[in-house]
Amino acid sequence: SWNINSVNKQDDGIFIAKLSVSVSKYKKSKQTNRIRMAIVPFRVAETIKETKNVKKFESTFSTQLENYLTSTRRFAILDRKNMAEQSKELNFIAKSSQTSVATEELAKIGNRLGVDYLIVGMINKAATSVKKKKSKVSDKVKNIVNSYASVNIRIIDVATTQIKFADTYEGSAGSSIERVASRMVQKVGNIIVESIYPIRIISASKIQVVLGQGGKTIKIGDIYKIYQLGEKMIDPYTKESLGREEIEVGAVKILTVRPKFSDARILESIIDLKTAVKDEGDKFVARLYKKSSAKATANKKKPVKKAKSVEKLKKESQDV
Repeated sequence: SWNINSVNKQDDGIFIAKLSVSVSKYKKSKQTNRIRMAIVPFRVAETIKETKNVKKFESTFSTQLENYLTSTRRFAILDRKNMAEQSKELNFIAKSSQTSVATEELAKIGNRLGVDYLIVGMINKAATSVKKKKSKVSDKVKNIVNSYASVNIRIIDVATTQIKFADTYEGSAGSSIERVASRMVQKVGNIIVESIYPIRIISASKIQVVLGQGGKTIKIGDIYKIYQLGEKMIDPYTKESLGREEIEVGAVKILTVRPKFSDARILESIIDLKTAVKDEGDKFVARLYKKSSAKATANKKKPVKKAKSVEKLKKESQDV
């Protein structure tokens, strides 16, 4: 919008106008400054048919991987599955004169972001088998369900088309194909995050540490090993960086998980983490060592027996 403040005609016949102009600018989220990634729909290998199980696996795996990477708060995950709906809405805004959309909404036009990395995949196999097993003591028949899947994952640098990461993952479960996808996402997502952003230790006390990651990517009971970063390592052939030397100095167990960070108890440590992290906090990272088991979680819910008092122990010994 604008207002005309003044209009003056010069001797040469040229008019000079002074205006007050209001220009709407779109303010981008700070999250867009992170590494931008997008997951495109996975392809199906030519050696298999696109069955219902394959479609279920692809949908579950890609959606949950998006959720996993988003919850780490390390990346800006861009949507590439609903482009038609997004374009429709932007076109609606662009026709503001016809649709009565506020003029300042036009600032949203032309702000789509490109990605730094694309995550692509090829499904090699995704199948479920059901076997019937008859009980030896009755006429009951039980269905035994087994599912298996295999997928290739690649992370591609969009600017150079260079493949930055590639690997094949396999998984199985005695249940649905969706369950297999969920289990594989945990492994794949963790590897992607750790390869780019290893979990840092924010602070430490004598008995606990605070890890700079939380959300759904970390579970109570998970055990992480703590590494101290050493000297940079260089490949003798390519002269490229191989990262930094990692020296194992301890292990911790997750106690509580918050949206942006987690608390963990120190199980063992060969150094004083409280002092070391205070002096050189950026040199310590945590890497997943062992996931918490369902059995351990169930046991945790059981009430812990209170320790017997000294007086009660004395009384029991006297009775004997």
